[in-house]
Amino acid sequence: MERLDLKAYQNLNESFSPKMVYRVGVDCGFFVEMNYLVNAMIYCLAHHIRFQLYSADANFGTGVGWTEYFRPFCEEVHESFHQKYNFHRLPSWRRVLELCRSQRSLGPAAWKVKKTVNTFIGRVVSYRAYGEKVLFAQDVPNEPVEWCVVPELGIDGDYMSTFALLARMVWRLHPDIQRQEDSYKTMLTLPPIYSGVQIRGGDKVTETRLIDGKTLIEKLNLLDGDSLFILTDDYRQFLQAREDFPKLKLSTLCQEDETGYHHKRFCQEDSQSKKKAITRLIISADLLLSSRSFVGSITTGPSVFILKLRHGDPRVRAIDCPKDELPAALQLPINTRARISTRNLKKSQ
Repeated sequence: MERLDLKAYQNLNESFSPKMVYRVGVDCGFFVEMNYLVNAMIYCLAHHIRFQLYSADANFGTGVGWTEYFRPFCEEVHESFHQKYNFHRLPSWRRVLELCRSQRSLGPAAWKVKKTVNTFIGRVVSYRAYGEKVLFAQDVPNEPVEWCVVPELGIDGDYMSTFALLARMVWRLHPDIQRQEDSYKTMLTLPPIYSGVQIRGGDKVTETRLIDGKTLIEKLNLLDGDSLFILTDDYRQFLQAREDFPKLKLSTLCQEDETGYHHKRFCQEDSQSKKKAITRLIISADLLLSSRSFVGSITTGPSVFILKLRHGDPRVRAIDCPKDELPAALQLPINTRARISTRNLKKSQ
């Protein structure tokens, strides 16, 4: 797939003013954070804003941040005040008032007021630190840039195309992570040609119905003896796939003691355990980016990321969204995607 020239991007990015310091790894799962990160990069490019990164306290790291897993792609700052004042975009007052009514509490409104005050204080603190106006992650609009034109980088395309170009540019594994991936390939005896699928368990059931592995794998139309790499957070899903498809060569990096991803529980684990889990997740996604074919869902973070990067590949599909509707669906919030997923799954039954 086509990649942007990193040096050209860096030169152009550093020529912009004012700047944004984007904080990654705030409070969401890894691939939701990745999606937000790339959306912020697109916004900055479209509006000639210099993009910088803050990741020292990323919820997927051990205190180093982005460069624990990936090669650097822009200047990174380390001022600790970003932990308090730099966060995801706040919901609208309309949404906050709806929450107040549904919860019969002023708590959501008080929370928004506090965050709004923190944003104002953060602007003052950042101006004193950098000597110029600085934007934060909460300044990135929820609606993505529909069409992006950047002649200096050869970009003239819609959101999906631009997302794929930038995501491919930043998705450059740290040498240590690449070595681990090569080691895993040897351990799994993964052949050059294989297919991929994501089967989700864990806390995703709180957002939308889970899709069983058999339904997903059947959509790949594999032949006896074909190799299939499975990204899953629940080893029981892998065992069930083995039982359902005994003639396929199945492999996964999921550990035998994993029974589903629960975000709150994950955030409470020690840093080294989190790093090992995130490393396996990143390597698994990288393997799926190189698979011959892939089937996922529009309701899961890794699948959404892969579907965006490979949206033009006819061998890549979402089980719960028609191909022609996929670009629009992948830009929607999770609650809307969940409704689309449920509706399409019912139609296919």
